[in-house]
Amino acid sequence: MDTTTSSIGYATATAFDACDSLPTINFSYVDAPAVYTCTADADNAAEGSYGFTRTWTSTVTDECGLTSAAATCVQTITVLDTVSPILVAAMDTTVECDGAGNPADLAAWLANNGGSTGTDNCDSELAWTNDYDPANFVDLCGATGYVVVTFTAKDDCGNSSSTTATFTIEDTTPPAFSATADDLTVECDGAGNLAELNGWLNSNANAAASDICGGVTWSHDFIALSDDCGATGMSTVTFTVTDDCGNSVYTSAQFTIEDTTAPSMDVESADLTVECDGAGNLSDLNGWIASNGGASASDDCSSVTWSNDFEGLSDDCGATGAATVTFTATDDCGLSTSTTATFTIEDTTDPSIDIASADLTVECDGAGNETELNNWLSSHGGASVKRPLQ
Repeated sequence: MDTTTSSIGYATATAFDACDSLPTINFSYVDAPAVYTCTADADNAAEGSYGFTRTWTSTVTDECGLTSAAATCVQTITVLDTVSPILVAAMDTTVECDGAGNPADLAAWLANNGGSTGTDNCDSELAWTNDYDPANFVDLCGATGYVVVTFTAKDDCGNSSSTTATFTIEDTTPPAFSATADDLTVECDGAGNLAELNGWLNSNANAAASDICGGVTWSHDFIALSDDCGATGMSTVTFTVTDDCGNSVYTSAQFTIEDTTAPSMDVESADLTVECDGAGNLSDLNGWIASNGGASASDDCSSVTWSNDFEGLSDDCGATGAATVTFTATDDCGLSTSTTATFTIEDTTDPSIDIASADLTVECDGAGNETELNNWLSSHGGASVKRPLQ
């Protein structure tokens, strides 16, 4: 504040001289030390409102050079600070959630008065305060939230200005995987391998994730397995982990049911020997082939289909013969198991004589009756036999 006479002027005085209508009035003054009336701040500087006394002394000199005795008066000068500081507005700030309330970020923002600065025409160092209260923090998702803080700057004389800003903790970071999902291949049990499938899904395929700002929730998009051979199939599943603020990340893996086990031969095929019927024993042969030689097989993952390599019987004596046949049981995935047996037609029955031979008596012709003898022999003495094997 300018307290010079050029700013606040001189004291006024009047004079009378009997011989001089315009005597010269001489002024001088002495200022007492200023008394500051505002509380000094941390810098201990004497600033703000103050007052002091100025003692004026005046004399009068006339044209004849005569000077009067000095006269004095006291002027009280008071300088008041009623102007509030001028502030640069505090700035909102947003920080990424650290899961613990971001105390370091918050403390730095508060200590910096939210980025606000201020000037005052009477105080070189303002006193700052704020109204931060943890109870005013508004909780949002996870460990995020915000708080509105008013920062106040006060000069030595109590004039103040305020500015308000918001400190916000946000979460834009998705959860982090410590382990991604694992593929799983299991042997077909014929019933969908539900225990293994559900265990794999419930364990998120062994994936693991965490989030610095809160908890996580798992989900997956499994609908059904593909329909492959037998009861096999597969599905590619995406497992998604989402934090409390909706940020998500995913990992994918494949669950596969495979069939690498051939059918089980529960009963092996058995050899079969039949008595020759002279017609190829087709009923016996076809029944034995159709029954797979009496074999039976099963498969955990599907039904089985039978086949055999029969081509024909060997050509043995009469209408006998044999065939060694391999019977193969194949499951729906092409895995097979075989068993081998032999079908045999044998002849263990002697011929049957339908007409017995008959005696023949002839009249001697003196030459040995050769013609009659030979005819009798060639006709087997008139006998006949049933020969089904001819």
